[in-house]
Order: sequence, then structure tokens, then C-alpha cells
Amino acid sequence: MTETDRLAALLPFSAECTAAGRERLRRAIRFLALAPRTPLLQPGDRVSGAYFVEHGSIRVHYLDSEGREGTLYRIEAGQSCVLALNCLFARIDYPAWAEAGEEGVSLAILDGAEAAVLMREESAFLQAVFAQVSTRLYALLQSLEQAIRLPLPARLAHALLDLADADGVVALPQERLADHVAATREAVSRILRELGSAGLLRASYGRVTIIDRDGLSERVLR
Repeated sequence: MTETDRLAALLPFSAECTAAGRERLRRAIRFLALAPRTPLLQPGDRVSGAYFVEHGSIRVHYLDSEGREGTLYRIEAGQSCVLALNCLFARIDYPAWAEAGEEGVSLAILDGAEAAVLMREESAFLQAVFAQVSTRLYALLQSLEQAIRLPLPARLAHALLDLADADGVVALPQERLADHVAATREAVSRILRELGSAGLLRASYGRVTIIDRDGLSERVLR
């Protein structure tokens, strides 16, 4: 795959940009590959570019008052980080932690100064940024609502449904699941046993297999 084809696959809106805009994108983007759980951003960092995930994922999380992690949202292939975009254009510091997902990540970083020019000169880029912001902002608000409103069992059920692959498998140890929902490993282990006893899933070392998606979804709504 040529660099042009790679950019076109990652940034479909580039086809609607002018020739000058596509050339600016090509010159202003660099690709980066990170191993699983490699830190990318932390609170107080200045964001110098726009991040677009090519393969893998980025996990954006926070710490609660007791120092436990909680996932705000995940950025997957074809998506960008709404917090980074906001910080870049508003010129404010990043407010959370961002790290490569469990499978690592390959991403493209668009230079911030060039992104500002594209915002002014390329309507296709502007529309793509607004689409990313609106979509990811909704996901972020959902995550915050869950953290405030939902009890831990419902938050864990939602996280499992979100993290599961097409076969219903979540290949994460319980300690990492606890990080996603701002809980202790012991609390997650207890809830997994309860969900297993209800016939909703099967938990083993480093792996959870969802047996009844509908039944687990009902737990989120309770």
C-alpha cells in the first residue's frame, strides 16, 4: 500500500479536499506505533497534533479520588481523540490519561499548526472534525453518566459488552477490568461470579466469555 492509499484509507475525507489540502495532509502527518499500554498523554500535557487511530485502540481514562482508574472512552480504528482535538484548537492542557490499548496501536499524528490551516481552508476537514467531536462527545457524556449514575455491576456489564470481540470474548485479566470501571479486583471478581452463576458469562483466568448478551444488557438497564 502506498502512502497515498494509506492516508486515503485512514482519512476518507481527504478525497474531498483540494489537491493542495491533500498534499498538506501528506506532508504534515507522521505515523507512530505503540506497544500495549504505552502512555501517550497525561494531565497537563500540551497537545501538539490531532490523533487518528489506524489499527488497535487508545484508552482514555481518569483516576478517582482513591486513585483507581476508570475508562472514559476508547478510540478505535478510524476515530480521533475528542479531548485532544478540543485541547489542540482551544490551546488548553490535556485533562486525562491516554495510553495504547491492550493490543497496541498504530496511529497517525497530524501536526497541530497544519491542522489549524486545514480547518480554515478545507471544508471537508472541518466537517470531519465536527463529526468526530459530536460522536465522541456523546460517548464521553455516556461514560460520565454511567460513572455517576450506574452501580458497579451495571458499569461492569456495560464494559464487558463494549470490550467483547465478535465471539463475545474479553481477553483481559480481572485487574484490568477493574481499571476500566474504577473498582477493586476483588469487587470485579465477586460480580463476575454472580454473573456467571446467573448463566450470563463464563470467567476464567485472563478471559471472560459472554454467553447471554441480551441478559447482560438487561443488567446495564437495571
